[in-house]
Amino acid sequence: MRATLGLVVALVAAPVAGQTIDWRSSFLFYGDNTEFFTPYRKGETILGSSFTTALAFRVGPRSEVVAGVFGDVRSGSGERVDDVKAVLSFRHRTATSLGVLGTLVTENRHGYLEPLEATTLELTRQVEQGLQWVETRDRWRGEAYVNWQHLNTSESREIFDYGIVASWRAWRRLHLEGQLHGLHHGGQLHQVGPVTNNVVKAGGVRGEWDLGAGLTARAAAFYLSSNGKLDPYRAGPTVAGHGVYLRTGLTIGRVGEASAIWWRGRDFISTEGDHNYGSVGNDGVFYRSRRTYQELAFVHRRKLGDRVELAAEARLHRIDGDVDYSYRIVVRAPFELRLR
Repeated sequence: MRATLGLVVALVAAPVAGQTIDWRSSFLFYGDNTEFFTPYRKGETILGSSFTTALAFRVGPRSEVVAGVFGDVRSGSGERVDDVKAVLSFRHRTATSLGVLGTLVTENRHGYLEPLEATTLELTRQVEQGLQWVETRDRWRGEAYVNWQHLNTSESREIFDYGIVASWRAWRRLHLEGQLHGLHHGGQLHQVGPVTNNVVKAGGVRGEWDLGAGLTARAAAFYLSSNGKLDPYRAGPTVAGHGVYLRTGLTIGRVGEASAIWWRGRDFISTEGDHNYGSVGNDGVFYRSRRTYQELAFVHRRKLGDRVELAAEARLHRIDGDVDYSYRIVVRAPFELRLR
């Protein structure tokens, strides 16, 4: 961490005539409590706070270099900072595009459905490194990325995940959407353990309707397919699975949004997805072929300042017939200051 902070200080001190420098910081205070223990997910409490502080150097009319540090502090931990990562990326922007090399720009897990990436990754994996391209047009939006998680060493395989999320406004209120997420364990430098791949695809439609009186209705329907091994760290047969995901939601002015999720799957495997949707248990063993899952949730969002936002969410889960609950509270506070 000291080396990273030293790098930031050195960059600030470096005089570059006419260069624009912005100091960007964001703070996240979070608590996610899951009050149940099932074969698919542990009853886990994730409580802590994190920060990202970085300098953005304008290196051209459309390009910038971002350099800084990320830190995460878990409540109750004996460590001063539990997780420290460098934030370093080159970003190129146009009127419709964003290209990133280095630390990625991640928002809402790239827009993935919960079966592809679990919502807890918003708290446990806030920094991703790799390549990214985002294209935003009048009628469609697309993103492609590679997130390198671990290098191939003499003791372990390399690990990276990749994906594509694209949506197209086919009609005034309806969007067609496709999602792909892949997780690869492999590498050619060192042959340590099996090579495994988990690929999950989703295709469907989203709709949004303004009902008046501050009410907005939303609906989504997706068909998903998966292909992967029960445990990405062990050799074994490749299993193909599928599922149907339905979601409805109603936003009530400033009060919040109530939503419902219905899922039915068979032999569905998504290593980085929410395991409530899959057939694999916490121990990496195939647990049940046919899965049903329902969720009721209500989230309230409130502005505490010009840029500070609070989000409080309560959820009821029906997992193969058993009902449990969970809740989450998050405060996001971003700040930006122009130094030169």
